[in-house]
Amino acid sequence: MYRVIRKDAYWWCKTILKYGLVVAFCSWLVSCYVESERMAEERDRRREESKKCNQKLAGMEHVPILGGSLLDRTKIPGFHFGSSTRDGLCIADVLEGSFWWTGTELRTEYQESGKEKPSSWGHFNVAARLYTRKPSTEPYNMGRKTIDWPDELTVKLKNYPGLELWLTAPPPSVKNEFSVTSFVIRDWRRRDGTPRTISCDGLDSPREKIVESGMSGTDLLRFNKSQLENLDFGDLNAYCTVGLHNFDFAGGDARVGTGTESLRGASIALQMISEYLSNSIITGK
Repeated sequence: MYRVIRKDAYWWCKTILKYGLVVAFCSWLVSCYVESERMAEERDRRREESKKCNQKLAGMEHVPILGGSLLDRTKIPGFHFGSSTRDGLCIADVLEGSFWWTGTELRTEYQESGKEKPSSWGHFNVAARLYTRKPSTEPYNMGRKTIDWPDELTVKLKNYPGLELWLTAPPPSVKNEFSVTSFVIRDWRRRDGTPRTISCDGLDSPREKIVESGMSGTDLLRFNKSQLENLDFGDLNAYCTVGLHNFDFAGGDARVGTGTESLRGASIALQMISEYLSNSIITGK
């Protein structure tokens, strides 16, 4: 009798467990389906919201940005902006465009579209975040933290006015692995006095042209101070970037893409790009 009861109990437990797992699995499938449907509806809603927002802003000359300022589109012809909805408000949140630096003046890609450009011109591609900047005295938590650098570790680049290398150790030294590809903009400082930099990580690329140029990051580690002072990349165009924490303007900050071929006028060009973008921002409205 005891064995029969035990056998029945075992059968019931196994049955309950089996069907319980089936029910749990079905419930999980249903919840996944419901969640996927909800997410699809949310995507559709956002897509429709974004479409309406774009249509609304497309017909405006003065486009609102986060924080209450306005972007004057008439002052940035050829630039493209993206939009989003924040707290029910339709605003422009990103801006993209390109510039050419002739050596004496700044020109937009829009102005020079379809024209052949001299090889001496520098090119700068801007991807900006749009928002109203607020006054701040807080130090930057990214990038260079020091205002000055020892003279014996500072290399003034003769062929790239306004740019310097702030080395970690007297050259040549493997300790300069990162500092030989990071170019300090001497005369354009951030609000706390720390320098802005241009990072040319492309010099560490394994691309054949970089490796065979004799100007790769590895090669620069072997240069003495005099060789670094006379550094000249010529037409070598390894990619360089200016990070968000190193480039700002009245309406936000930006990441700027360029190359070693454009470093010769970069220190001035970047400042002028910042001024150009700032002139398109209307504050106090």
